Amino acid sequence: GTEKTTEFFFCYCQYLFHIKVFMCCEIKTLSIVLINCITFAKIAKKTDMQSHLIARKICVFLILLSSTISYAQYKYTVKGALYGGWIIPHSKNLHSIAKGVVLGGEVAFELPAESAVSHWQQFWRFPNLGFGLGFINLGNNQLLGNAIYAYPYISIPMLESEYWGINLKMGAGLSFVTKTWYNADTLSGVDARTANSAFSFPINCYLTASANFTYRINARLSLAGDVGYSHMSNGSFRNPNFGVNIIYAQLGARYNLVQYNRNTTYNPAYGLPFDFEAKVVASGFSRQINYRDRKSFFVGSLHAGITAPITDWYALGGGADLFYDGAFIKRPSDDNPLFARYKIDEDKFANKLRFGIAVNNEFIMGRFSGIVDVGVYLYDPIKNSYPHVSGNRGIFYGYDIKKEDGWSYIRLAMRYRVYDNFVIQTGIKLHSNVAEMLEVGIGYLL
Repeated sequence: GTEKTTEFFFCYCQYLFHIKVFMCCEIKTLSIVLINCITFAKIAKKTDMQSHLIARKICVFLILLSSTISYAQYKYTVKGALYGGWIIPHSKNLHSIAKGVVLGGEVAFELPAESAVSHWQQFWRFPNLGFGLGFINLGNNQLLGNAIYAYPYISIPMLESEYWGINLKMGAGLSFVTKTWYNADTLSGVDARTANSAFSFPINCYLTASANFTYRINARLSLAGDVGYSHMSNGSFRNPNFGVNIIYAQLGARYNLVQYNRNTTYNPAYGLPFDFEAKVVASGFSRQINYRDRKSFFVGSLHAGITAPITDWYALGGGADLFYDGAFIKRPSDDNPLFARYKIDEDKFANKLRFGIAVNNEFIMGRFSGIVDVGVYLYDPIKNSYPHVSGNRGIFYGYDIKKEDGWSYIRLAMRYRVYDNFVIQTGIKLHSNVAEMLEVGIGYLL
């Protein structure tokens, strides 16, 4: 409301005043971190005691963390910024409850790239690696509450000059929310149509992508800003799980603990990371299909594929996927007759299997890889198991993602080579923009 916007504007002016003092005096990095901590606490409504307690805990943590880093001899960069944005309502429920402005702040610590540290960084224009920690109010204290998020990220230079730079920033981590479906629906007596269907579990995945800019004032201090998108949800681990999508902007400053001296030199001797690479990855997790079930079901997948490098940082290939989803029992079930998305006449093992082939895209960053797989189901008994479907469908058909899963799937994953050829992988499987399951697994590279 007006009171919250006015308070935010006051905090922002106070923030800029402190930054000006900081620029003139060039006091220690701890000062700018403390300023952000104070601002975080002021943004939350003063009537929300829980918000204040959370903000105070964050302040203590950031002060201790920044103090430790200030005495370190590493080439860290410390960033602090105010955060403002709004939730994009993608369901009728969120249209009802996501009314306010999202406000908060973020502190981040970056390790600049150097030529001698990691060879892979030269293929990505010597990106910085960082870790961000933020606190935001989601604009509705009663139903949505606040969120705390933490995530590692990579900041890839796109354009750079002597004084300014534009980077592409991508990150993934975890978030904690203070309000869930159960707080609003069962404790407050709120009608289900206006309850918090965004979150049903306090721990959620956090994904973000943004374009950020810097303007260098001197060898240590720069202005910094971000314009981006973030997403929070639990990947159908618990339902309801609409999650939130936020368009946001950040404005703040960054400070180098040592003077800016970018030491990056391209070395053409570093070749492609591999010729061909085959891999087998087995994953599993748990999910709920509908909140009325009050049950969780085992889900899993087995992936086998092969990729070949196209460039120093990108590999392309193909693979096959076998999926198991224990939620495909008899539907509607006796325990949950109101959930009628699927019409499955009997509980049999064959209904719980799906098989598909996929195009595999791998973005290589040393031992770490970002995975984007896009696949098509070749075997899918569920495609004919909807109340509005009669007869047998082929591989490709028209469908409404709000009413059925469809014939394609997407996997977004992160893979890390732990030792030799052994890897761990975490990811999410989607149908279009709807999450079906989380995947956590291990694999072997051939």
